[in-house]
Amino acid sequence: MKLQTRVATQRIVNVILVVLLCCVALAFFFPLIWLLDSTFRPAIEIFNVPPQIVQRGFESFSSYSLDNLVAAVSKYGALLAFLNSTYVVISGIALMLLICSLAAYAFSFLQFPLKRILFMFVLGTMMVPATTMIVPFYKIMIFLGLIDSPLGLIIPYAASAYGLFLLRQYLIKIPISFVESAKMDGANDFRIHFSIILPLARPAIAALSIIQFRAIWNDFMLPLIILKTKQLYTLPLQIQVMDSINIAKPYDAIIATGFISALVPIIVFLIFQRQFIEGLTGGLKH
Repeated sequence: MKLQTRVATQRIVNVILVVLLCCVALAFFFPLIWLLDSTFRPAIEIFNVPPQIVQRGFESFSSYSLDNLVAAVSKYGALLAFLNSTYVVISGIALMLLICSLAAYAFSFLQFPLKRILFMFVLGTMMVPATTMIVPFYKIMIFLGLIDSPLGLIIPYAASAYGLFLLRQYLIKIPISFVESAKMDGANDFRIHFSIILPLARPAIAALSIIQFRAIWNDFMLPLIILKTKQLYTLPLQIQVMDSINIAKPYDAIIATGFISALVPIIVFLIFQRQFIEGLTGGLKH
């Protein structure tokens, strides 16, 4: 009887935990669900309380249309902002992976003076609030002539202390004998890096790519500082411009643009979630 009582109690506890977890998950997913629902609704139904889907159930789907998305693309430049964001993200990630992977290789397999101190200095930059660097950063961009230029967005993303740290922590798990054997066969460091080390570090590269994708895609401060021409605006900046309209704010188009901005990182994560998890928790398996 005691065993049966314990089993029954454990089942009740498990049910309660599942219900609580579902409630927490719903609380996190509700804004996304509301955004998805509102993207396809007429503007007059967006801010109904309670939501239209609660009032009318599945019958409310009859009012769905693509008008909000069409307005965001054709009238408010969401498509151009989407293309700008895509270009900046792809270019920024490619340049960041190149530079961070080379730096991680150096800190993992090469010996040079002040190696440990330099690595600690790079990690220390992660503790500096980004807002304190706005003025010097802006002056440097003016000096380099990169204001109002896509390069002004791409180049700053190339150096990432977190990216260096993540890749270096993965690379130090690779036996140094791989590098020594390749050098004995006549391969230089660049050949070893691109032919041997990078293929072994694919999980870490995938994880870092996803993390940086989200960071660059959602970045608002850097485009706000650099860009002046509306034709170069990224999605976060374009949403802010739409929201700054004083009269008759286009909430329907703003929500549709926000939905596009939120959907892309989710799709990328769902596609590469296995590599992401492996890169953060894995390593080389011996």
